[in-house]
Amino acid sequence: MTTIHGAALSDCEGIYPLICQLASGGLDGSGGDYRPTYKDYERTYRSILNDASKKYFVAKIDERIVGVAGLSLNQSLCEASYFANIEELAVDEAARRQGVGQQLLNACMAYSKAQGCTSLALTTGNNRHAAQGLYEKNGFKKTGIKYVLEAD
Repeated sequence: MTTIHGAALSDCEGIYPLICQLASGGLDGSGGDYRPTYKDYERTYRSILNDASKKYFVAKIDERIVGVAGLSLNQSLCEASYFANIEELAVDEAARRQGVGQQLLNACMAYSKAQGCTSLALTTGNNRHAAQGLYEKNGFKKTGIKYVLEAD
């Protein structure tokens, strides 16, 4: 059985492999060699846990971390309200197609609604077709193109 809970400091090490799986998809989801160093990841993870504008959820099966989803709460002049953005949603390759992604997405949707957000957005890679199907099944719609400028 899958359980979902808010991320805690004790989850740091178990989440790292999932972030590496997600990051290795590259910015466009087509694959790549990028993965954050553990030191950089851990520093960022600790910072996120102390940031009131962020919320992360962890999925476990039999006490093993198999998924993570994180969102940030933002304000927008265009929306004249709060909105949420899913920053990461990753499910271990061995645990996919078991409903873990749906449960994490449900947690993000419920949390953003409870916080009064008027919308929930996310970005996914061009080649992440299974993820795109999950999002579309849940009512998400494609609305634009993302541009990225990487630091030198």
